[in-house]
Amino acid sequence: MSAADIAVLPSHLADQIAAGEVVERPASVVKELLENALDSGATQVSVAIEAGGHKAIQVTDNGSGIPKEQLSLAVSRHATSKIHTPQDLVGVATLGFRGEALASISSVSRCSLTSRTPSQTAAWKIQVQSDGQWTPPEPVAHPVGTRVEVRDLFYNTPARKKFLRQERTEFSQIEQLVRRIMLSRPDVAVKLVHNQKTVRQVTPVTDEDSERQRLSHLMGAPFVDNALKLDFSAQESRLTGWVAQPSFHRAQADMQYLFVNGRIVRDRLLSYAVKQAYADVMYHGRHPAYVLFLQIPPESVDVNVHPAKYEVRFADGRRVYDFLRRTVRDAVSQPLVGSASQSDRSESLQRERSGTTSGSASAPGFQTAETGQQGHQASMAFQQPSSFSSSTQPGFPSGVHESLAHYQIAPSPDQLPRPEDHIGRSEQVDSTADHPYLGFAKAQIHGVFILAENEQGMVLVDMHAAHERIVYERLKRQWAEARLVTQPLLVPVVVRLEASDVRVWEQFQAEFARFGFYAEAFGPEQVKLTEVPSLLAQTDVAQLFVDMLADFAEQGQTDVSETLVNHMLSTMACHGSVRANRHLTLEEMNALLRDMEQTERSAQCNHGRPTWVQLSMGELDRLFMRGQ
Repeated sequence: MSAADIAVLPSHLADQIAAGEVVERPASVVKELLENALDSGATQVSVAIEAGGHKAIQVTDNGSGIPKEQLSLAVSRHATSKIHTPQDLVGVATLGFRGEALASISSVSRCSLTSRTPSQTAAWKIQVQSDGQWTPPEPVAHPVGTRVEVRDLFYNTPARKKFLRQERTEFSQIEQLVRRIMLSRPDVAVKLVHNQKTVRQVTPVTDEDSERQRLSHLMGAPFVDNALKLDFSAQESRLTGWVAQPSFHRAQADMQYLFVNGRIVRDRLLSYAVKQAYADVMYHGRHPAYVLFLQIPPESVDVNVHPAKYEVRFADGRRVYDFLRRTVRDAVSQPLVGSASQSDRSESLQRERSGTTSGSASAPGFQTAETGQQGHQASMAFQQPSSFSSSTQPGFPSGVHESLAHYQIAPSPDQLPRPEDHIGRSEQVDSTADHPYLGFAKAQIHGVFILAENEQGMVLVDMHAAHERIVYERLKRQWAEARLVTQPLLVPVVVRLEASDVRVWEQFQAEFARFGFYAEAFGPEQVKLTEVPSLLAQTDVAQLFVDMLADFAEQGQTDVSETLVNHMLSTMACHGSVRANRHLTLEEMNALLRDMEQTERSAQCNHGRPTWVQLSMGELDRLFMRGQ
């Protein structure tokens, strides 16, 4: 190409090309117009759609409006009321850029703009003409605020119009966007109308009841019933919102909403942080549900990564990731102690904030080791059972049958309910202390389930799944404190291996020691285990050792990641937990229930399956048609 072929594009063509960066589909138009409305201080916004946005889009607000003399500027390229100096770009606190969006939208549609400020006696309207120019302002009747009407989107760019989807698909995108806006701004009344029919409408939140009603309308009642409310601060960061308990999960990631400084974002780093927070409690292949609001200093996040502003970039992404992952993880991992019922858990957790400034979803009396880590102040402190001392291992409390001694369900002796204290006397128990959350054991079913009675009705516990979680959490706490308690074997265990397994053991010998397994060569294809974790001393340590060799062989390197550590500890816990068909005494069953109440994440096993279920008296009555 010669220099003579280079020419400056006509302004209308340049505008249409630039519009492609902002206006991809009708939902893009709605997003820009809604963000402008919110930036104007609106408390009421109405969105009216025709034919999924193909025919018309109208957004009306009661914000501050645009003065008559500035209407033409508002629809000009590179014109905005929100950025004035280069420093303003460093800490953008607004959602949109009014002039840029309107200029792009008007270049690919038939657009009109009507606005009135509080000081004006009349509203003024301008509209784009076929040549791309805007008409002079003319007076019209309109209340204080702004109305933008967009018709025939992409009428002059058929190449883009042919890529629009069917009306139902395009409106589904708009509805999802408006739902996000409704979630992000509970102080604003929003109405969505499609083809003259109101599809969704919310009123401003004024108290806790209206907050729950609005959340239920947008996310569904099951989410609200299973949601834990968050409000945590650390240094200059704050995380608020709701996270669903692990028992409430989805087949798709369709109930995950995350906002940064009020802005809708799609950030892989943040999504992965929340996913990792549920790693130990979410059933494989399922997805958590949440509505989260992250507030950080505007100068520490770049919102100008993409014209649509869905993507952001953090100055310290690792710190943001750690803050988000830790906060959500601690929220969904609290022990059961202190809650009256599973559905009321979020309220009780909020009441038990133990005097912190921003609150914590926790049970009183315990504190994590993470509280003192850099970046976490007192307001971030969750509470959980304190770490176990060597005095609780490896023995089992006196009075408990010796057949279960090696399983390490280890409350103190005075915590063990006596059978005569509760068998046949449940009507005399009237206090929370005497009638714990999971109640008292009544029987064991087929050596697999524990049947217990609590104030709500009947509890069924999968004893292997529950004890697997208890052992796993103990191992994790010991690992975090760099002191996995070990026990020398009175009689060393000789393990026969393949030659390849011996090489893996030699490569990862130091890592095995970190996990509490000490061994030495014993012949060409044998090793001798001399010391193992005390929690696992009475299990089949030979088979566990072989399984861990396979995991290390798959890892293929000596860099032990947190994911691998958790996987190894989970494997160890599975081997070390009580097996099916193990018959327990009432004391042993009650000891397990008490440990579940004190152990974080005990509502799910290490693989995300539930460990217990509650049947209320009402549900039991309905099963037998009582009162009908």
